[in-house]
Amino acid sequence: MLNKKQRIRIVVKPTSVVYLSQICFTMKQSIIALCITLVCIACAPAYSQTALGDVALTGVTIIDANHPAPLTGQTILLKGKILSAVFPDNGQAVPSNFTVIPLKGKYIIPGLIDTHVHMATDPSGTDNRAHALATLNDMLRSGITTVRDMAGDARTLAGLSRDAMTGEINSPDIYYSSLMAGPEFFTDPRTAAATAGGVPGKMPYMLAVTDSTDFVRAVAGAKGTGATGIKLYANLSANMVQKITSEATKQQLIVWGHAWLQDAIPSNLVNAGVSSVSHAPLLLHETISIVPKEWKTQPHDAAYWDKVTPDLTVLFRLMVTKHTILDATLLTYKKWGESDKTVQYDYEIGKRLTTQAYKAGVIICAGTDDDQEQFVQEEMKLLVKEAQFKPIDALIAGTLNGAKALHLENRLGTIEQGKDANLLILDKNPLDDLDNIKAVFMVIKAGSIYKKR
Repeated sequence: MLNKKQRIRIVVKPTSVVYLSQICFTMKQSIIALCITLVCIACAPAYSQTALGDVALTGVTIIDANHPAPLTGQTILLKGKILSAVFPDNGQAVPSNFTVIPLKGKYIIPGLIDTHVHMATDPSGTDNRAHALATLNDMLRSGITTVRDMAGDARTLAGLSRDAMTGEINSPDIYYSSLMAGPEFFTDPRTAAATAGGVPGKMPYMLAVTDSTDFVRAVAGAKGTGATGIKLYANLSANMVQKITSEATKQQLIVWGHAWLQDAIPSNLVNAGVSSVSHAPLLLHETISIVPKEWKTQPHDAAYWDKVTPDLTVLFRLMVTKHTILDATLLTYKKWGESDKTVQYDYEIGKRLTTQAYKAGVIICAGTDDDQEQFVQEEMKLLVKEAQFKPIDALIAGTLNGAKALHLENRLGTIEQGKDANLLILDKNPLDDLDNIKAVFMVIKAGSIYKKR
């Protein structure tokens, strides 16, 4: 959704102390680098950031999509912003110019990816720069190194994305979308906030389209905003979905979409070649056009929801065949259901359809759509608690599958030679308890180390 609630709460977490003895360098050649690092940490604010250059992480246990069973005793070489080698400890010599950081007893996973955030729905109000920077900083410190923004003011997002990727702000890398929807959508006040100074529906990143739209020009305009993909939002026909997706493919833009567009059902999007669809509850419109009134007006137990949830086996088989990714966003529906019982059906149906999709083999990524009030770690935990995911599969949803949603799996999502040095180092094994994903020891993004003092 083009999400933005009226109130946004910033939670300031207490800092913790990390004793200097926790970082110990073993190579004689690294003594000077160690001294510099400790001085930087001592002089820094509650969180420290240090760029060490070429680094060797030793003794670490790797967990990722390629290593669902923890791989112990590994050395990872970081050459600048790239993982230059991964091998068993003592499997080969560590170059003498590398700073060695021993991490025995630590667990390392790829940096997390949230595939559904909204950082700039209202840049002049709730999403002002100070708030955005504080939130992005907190996300990075928690281990999130990449996000996909699913529609907002692309003028603001372009600046934030640039600053994040150049290291001028502490932030996950930001990939964002341009939105296309039917004209009816642009009476929504959120679109006015996201297009301040322009006209909702007439901005290249927030564009009203019809069957008569020049889609070559429309897609080119979306690409010109710097967007990675086009988001299909509302009131679009199957024919328009096909036209947009076809032209976007020619112009090398990804297409993402709401799973239901009022005039296009989920299978229309999948058949058109949309890369990912968002919001598991919307999948029910594959077979149900109108939500039954009793779902909204009466309390029901789990057995009732089990009975009325549609069987979408055919749709999920199609999604597997087409490699369509599901961005389930359970977290936001859970919160809505807790605050408004008339929409609790969204969460009850959504989590059951997510379970169906998971068991059918659909690729599922982890997105929050939560205005960053909670981070993607909570979505991953819900996948385990409510959608029957194994912990390793929830971890893959928050790493490799997120990279696939962005078409960046050749750079992100696993720990292997040649990929970006985006890593999350944990004190505890996340496969024992996914809540351990919050036991952050260190975050590495693009070769820079972020660590609590």
